Amino acid sequence: MDNKTYDSIEQRYIETPEELTNFFNEIEAVCKKYNLSISHEDTHGGFEIKRYNLENIQWLKNASKDYK
Repeated sequence: MDNKTYDSIEQRYIETPEELTNFFNEIEAVCKKYNLSISHEDTHGGFEIKRYNLENIQWLKNASKDYK
């Protein structure tokens, strides 16, 4: 995972907080355990659960930080 995350509140890239890195790593571990991953269906804004796919994990890890 890149060490930069876009912070929507500060409207700039920041160093990825450790808690966010840990959060993503735990989600990835659960995804691998169940051979599933979270994806996004763009035309209606809903999430989809698919078979594990590294691209979906990388996409999720590119999420913006939007909390204080």
